[in-house]
Amino acid sequence: MFRAVCCWMLLAFTLASFGQAPDVPEPGATEAIAHATTDPHFVSPLVSYVPQSSTVPSPEKFFGRIMGAAGELASTEKAYSYARALAAASPRVKVFTIGHSEEQREILMLAIADEAGIRDLDRLRSATAALADPRRTDEATADRLIASSRPIYYFNAALHSDETGSTEAVLELAYRLAVSEQPMIHNIREHLVVLINPISNPDGRDKMVDWFYRYLKGKTDRSTLPRQSPPYWSKYTFVDINRDTHQQTHETTKSVHRMFHEWHPTVVHDLHEGSPLMMTWNGTGPYNPNIDPITYTEFLELSFHEVQAMTALGMPGVSTWNFGEAFAHLYLDSVAMNHNSIGRGYETFGNGSAETERRSISPTATSMEWYRPLPAPSVLTWSARDNLNYQETGALIALDDAATHSKDMLRNFYRKAWDSWQKGLTQPPYAFLIPADQGDPARVAQMVGRLLGQHIEVAQTKNAIRLQDGSYPAGTYVVRLDQPYRNYAVDLLTPQHYPKDGEPPYDDVSWELPANFHLQTTPTSDPSIRDAALSVLTETPHVAGHVNGSGKIYLLRDTGQESLLAARYRLANFEIQVAEHDFERDGTNYPAGSWVLADQPGLHDALQAAASDLGLEFRDATSAPSVPTHRAPAPRIGVWAPWADTDSIGWIRYSLDQRKVPYAYLRDEDIRAGNLNSKIDVLLYGHVDLELAEQIQGLPKAWSPMPFKRTPQTPSFGTPAESDDITGGIGYEGLAQIQKFIDEGGLMVTLGSGSMLALEGGLVRFVRRASGGVPRSAAGGGGSSSAASQGAATRTPGAHVRVTFDRPDHPIAYGYPAHTYVFRQNFPLYNTPRRWLRMAYCTTCLDGPEDRSGVVMEWGDPKSKDFVVSGQAWGEDNLIGRPAILDMPVGKGHVVSFNFNPMHRDMNRGDQRMLWNAILNWQAILAAQPKPATSGQPAPEPDDE
Repeated sequence: MFRAVCCWMLLAFTLASFGQAPDVPEPGATEAIAHATTDPHFVSPLVSYVPQSSTVPSPEKFFGRIMGAAGELASTEKAYSYARALAAASPRVKVFTIGHSEEQREILMLAIADEAGIRDLDRLRSATAALADPRRTDEATADRLIASSRPIYYFNAALHSDETGSTEAVLELAYRLAVSEQPMIHNIREHLVVLINPISNPDGRDKMVDWFYRYLKGKTDRSTLPRQSPPYWSKYTFVDINRDTHQQTHETTKSVHRMFHEWHPTVVHDLHEGSPLMMTWNGTGPYNPNIDPITYTEFLELSFHEVQAMTALGMPGVSTWNFGEAFAHLYLDSVAMNHNSIGRGYETFGNGSAETERRSISPTATSMEWYRPLPAPSVLTWSARDNLNYQETGALIALDDAATHSKDMLRNFYRKAWDSWQKGLTQPPYAFLIPADQGDPARVAQMVGRLLGQHIEVAQTKNAIRLQDGSYPAGTYVVRLDQPYRNYAVDLLTPQHYPKDGEPPYDDVSWELPANFHLQTTPTSDPSIRDAALSVLTETPHVAGHVNGSGKIYLLRDTGQESLLAARYRLANFEIQVAEHDFERDGTNYPAGSWVLADQPGLHDALQAAASDLGLEFRDATSAPSVPTHRAPAPRIGVWAPWADTDSIGWIRYSLDQRKVPYAYLRDEDIRAGNLNSKIDVLLYGHVDLELAEQIQGLPKAWSPMPFKRTPQTPSFGTPAESDDITGGIGYEGLAQIQKFIDEGGLMVTLGSGSMLALEGGLVRFVRRASGGVPRSAAGGGGSSSAASQGAATRTPGAHVRVTFDRPDHPIAYGYPAHTYVFRQNFPLYNTPRRWLRMAYCTTCLDGPEDRSGVVMEWGDPKSKDFVVSGQAWGEDNLIGRPAILDMPVGKGHVVSFNFNPMHRDMNRGDQRMLWNAILNWQAILAAQPKPATSGQPAPEPDDE
């Protein structure tokens, strides 16, 4: 059967060869592509052959095989070697290094155009930069630039490392663009500059290549495959490497953003694999109102053109529209959407392997729809070459469309920047004002740094100013909106309003920086702000703290500074007391949480260094205040990262590393080994997208042994941690070791769905899960998780919502008002603890009365009518009043459980202090006795006996 199909395909390819002229196919490549393609409908004439060149090495000659060959993957070193060989041999190709990964691998980019385009790269790059800023480029100049320049089209590959096909697809694409003499390719080369990043995440690529050859090669039965991905794709995160555009924490993100602002590409096109057979993004809506409408028309046109063209070629399963919502632009390609370009991508049907597999497709993806006119078959055999055929065919069609409309694309690029600038001149608000001294000046500076990192212009007032809506002191930060990225500034500085009747959101629905940083910004409708004397910032401001005096006592006023955790470890060798109540000194109020330090040898110099680095203000005093205090020694922190899900906990490690806070990285086997109390004081277990059984049992032992260690065969393994066997989780023996750690006086802190382990795994008693919570691992990720959550009584899909501290005197509340807000995703809901839970069904065996003594914070704010600060929530009445933070005594220890994740992607900086408070005040939490239960309710009577 397979031989018959291959013969039929060869005939089809031979007939298609008339369309290959004037190209001459490379000998053997057409046959190899035919053999590697599983169905003649899964390839187009555009990629059914490889053009021959006498001077430029083809991928086949360089690698000894076609791209997308079964059972083979190209490593970073090999791919980059080919890219350099291509550039060395062709005057139409040039190679650039745009960055380095956390593990110091190069991040390389190819530029491809005709010979004139390569010679003129600097001029073309300058032209797009000029078009990006209409303040210095008037319309007449823009017209001249548009007539003589080209759009720049950027492809990004291999961001998610288990999506293995795009690297080889773009390498073949690069060769084809460089050597083919087809009219379509001529059109592309003459009217565009094509940029290709073949491996945007090289650390993950090499880990995945090693993983494939170690665990997957030769295995084609999908039902019996072992885990298809290594536990790490980068130093810190996994899938969330594609949720970093606002923050720019990963080196991959930084590199792509630098590229964008150096080249100003008209299109940023990210290649992913997750939908059959090819989904070209544009989203179902609701659309983000802060993206220029022209952008939406452009990416809709491109997507529908790809569907039309590929359907006309007979390629089934090409669709658009039904993926995501296009409201949140927090992905890597969003650098374009947020900066007046077009961000787009594909989801093709990757196997997560280079082997050919028999696959089944869900009925929801095989129906004929207006957005999927030619559906895929329900069962098929799918190869790496099939996947490549779709990616490269789509890319060529997109490039041809862009080349055909090149002048329109450049004109739209300029028009969007013009529109944004003009809105800032003609529509209020005309600026945002950000007070520099609002509790934590260093955190204000960090937020300003985030804006500057997006090339949003920020200045400071030179003098005090008076506007129609208020007076502002000198040094106030000002974001004037008469600038090209005005729309993005508005998006980052104002709340999001996701409609209640909108499609299920794919990811977060709130990202505004003031809510994330717990800061205030003020929009102004007074156009006189443009007359204010301002100093334009060119770098993130540094807030220099001070040590005032050199007395016997030093005081640090707690104003909510996020940097206190970092400061504690800078001062690890010194004793610090923390005030448990407010006190006054020299007319200044010092809130609970303020520090009291008696003079100690070397303290003054250490305080000066910490103050200077972290923006803290220490003042001397002649005597200690008369206020209850507790010691706050720097604890030994252990961060447990289960092998089954390292993603979200990677953000904790990133934050601690950035603050130079030491911690022990704890693997599953470290937990199982026990003796935790001798190693750590605080066990931090972050959010994981795992159900309870997965959190305990980890990766299936059926895959054991599964080492993740550096060897000559797997040189990329073993970072940032290694293991002889990553399967089996902590098991119940590990759970017992955690119980022992707590019982013997340890503090365990759990975040997000990590709190399942404590509250449902038996570490803490008498707390019942009410509803909610759909881990991505259970639902299948992204859109599947979003759809699965629709049945939940309560949904907060990444929104800022209000909370109230039930115990405003608790150390976790230090630095916060009693009524505040936090960022929450779709986590499980838990009932208020009870004295006991039912033990059997009988009249006297039902739940005991509520015991609110462990409730530190609850959802909702009775003083505010609006539960949502930014984003959206559904079924919030079922959430309000339930615990948001619990502090539960267990044996000699305590468990602090957050029903949200204060460490979400390094976005919600203002929530982090709550976690830092738990760590800083660990001894005080352990020493505290639970307060008597309040407003205890009698157990309900049974309905019957």
